[in-house]
Amino acid sequence: MRAQPHRFFIEENSIMTIQNRLKSLRELMIRENLDAYVVYSQDSHGSEYVPDYWRSRAWISGFSGSAGTFVITREEAGIWTDFRYYIQAEQELEGSGITLYRSGMTGVPEYKDWLCSKLLPSAIIGMDGRTLSVKEWESLAAKFIPVKFTISNKKDLIGELWQDRPELPSKPIWQLEKSEAGQLRKEKLQKVREEMKEKGVSHYLISSLDDIAWLLNVRGGDVPYNPVVLSYFLISPERSYWFVRGENLTASLRTDIQNDNIEIQSYDLVASKLSALPGDAVFLFAAEKTNSLLAAAAPEGIKILQSQDITTRMKACKNPVEQKQIRKAMEKDGVAMIRFFMWLKSEILKRNITELEAAAYMRKCRSEQEDFLDESFSPIPGYRAHGAICHYEAEEKDQFFLEQSGLFLLDSGGQYRQGTTDITRTVALGEPTEEEIHDYTIVLKGHISLAMARFPNGTRGYQLDLLARQPLWEEGLDYGHGTGHGVGFVLNVHEGPQRISPHAIDEPLLPGMVTSDEPGIYREGKHGIRIENLLMTLVWKDCPSEDLFYEFETLTLCPYDQKLIDVSLLTEKEKLWLNSYQKELIRRLSPSLNKEERSWLEKAACEIN
Repeated sequence: MRAQPHRFFIEENSIMTIQNRLKSLRELMIRENLDAYVVYSQDSHGSEYVPDYWRSRAWISGFSGSAGTFVITREEAGIWTDFRYYIQAEQELEGSGITLYRSGMTGVPEYKDWLCSKLLPSAIIGMDGRTLSVKEWESLAAKFIPVKFTISNKKDLIGELWQDRPELPSKPIWQLEKSEAGQLRKEKLQKVREEMKEKGVSHYLISSLDDIAWLLNVRGGDVPYNPVVLSYFLISPERSYWFVRGENLTASLRTDIQNDNIEIQSYDLVASKLSALPGDAVFLFAAEKTNSLLAAAAPEGIKILQSQDITTRMKACKNPVEQKQIRKAMEKDGVAMIRFFMWLKSEILKRNITELEAAAYMRKCRSEQEDFLDESFSPIPGYRAHGAICHYEAEEKDQFFLEQSGLFLLDSGGQYRQGTTDITRTVALGEPTEEEIHDYTIVLKGHISLAMARFPNGTRGYQLDLLARQPLWEEGLDYGHGTGHGVGFVLNVHEGPQRISPHAIDEPLLPGMVTSDEPGIYREGKHGIRIENLLMTLVWKDCPSEDLFYEFETLTLCPYDQKLIDVSLLTEKEKLWLNSYQKELIRRLSPSLNKEERSWLEKAACEIN
């Protein structure tokens, strides 16, 4: 999935616009005596998805994907991005004079190495330190020692050029009750303080927006699709401080917060508060989420500890109340999916439908559900070749019309007061080809294999990743993205700390974690196939041994397209799982469907043999 990219092309000839911006940026670099300038994707909180104010990289380069780093010297410019955006970046950068560097591919240098090879010793590299994490700052500093580069991190040159830059948002803030969140904020704070004590920490700064929202049981709308509030949170020995743009705090919420011994201060005062930390402070922050300028505000000489946010694993392990709520959200989302696919399969027989029209109808189906808040990301409605673009963005001018043939991939999700959803289904709009059926079936096999996994306590996501890829590997195929990401509770659709991917991330899968299961095949110019459900890690209660083992509960409720399944390729165990899943979704969804919808679902999810 992806968050909504925002186009910053203000003239018809967008390439000319980008070239003019690059020229103006180089003029500022000369004025500031900079040999290179780096623009990151993040905001000042280390967020993956950001308010429009922070979309500096998209504005200067024209590349609108959510992940990427832009680097410019006085002669050259480049964008570094990952597999998900190779095709999109190639299209958006064409003619701009910006070179695409496909991160992760053999022989492609990372941007730090590229800078070392392009610049003379003692060069000065500029950037906006608010978007540079402490972790990346330390990595840059280590890389640049041999070449004696200087890092100048107090230069927001994009801000000087971007005349109509959007303001920082400040949307209404609301809170979850204990009956919804499962814990009071004072209970969560107490657990955090206990862990601080174990670590010997006196002061703890949280910059991560979803961690703060989870800790305080508050939600907002400052980042599109992500119900978070722009703020920082500092825990000291005596009390806590919430640095927030408070104009949208209701009087009752303000009182509730203050009654929990939390002082509300202006969003802009966090650095000055850090500068006043006592000399004997032991200061903890997450290096990946804390920006370099903020960390530098702390007094010299105090003891600094860096680790993953204490709250991150707590947030990831959904409590029993959250788990119950999430299942309700999945039922609502399942009903919306049934109604969407009923409409699609019927409407396509009457007329051709645009990709954007399909995405809009999907939103309509979700919005009709009680307690719907928003989509959890901008839908990816990829028909035929567009499905092969992992994070495809449909646009009016170049979208496809859906016809009675080919494959349609829809990756979408919703935010409900009961939870966050993320689902991908690929369907045939006519009679599928042998290749389409075969591709779909081996993706389904990998998807089911992961869903059926049982594994011992301490298992990491990378140890399970093979299960989803093995059916593809056996045919010399693979996909360039991860198999699974964490998902928040009425929060970000991308959440850590766990992942299921080939990368050896040292984070175990624990009870209550919600993780996606989304293998895929992408044939450029032809079709894309991805199948995605959300899984919850639970204790395997019927484990025949006395050891602690886990298994997954499949949360997502939506049938697969049986027209695309070659049953002869499925094992008996896979068929048993598939029939059990389809029986369960009929049981769970039928009470919320009318007679016609139930009949459609029973046919779509009928038993295979």
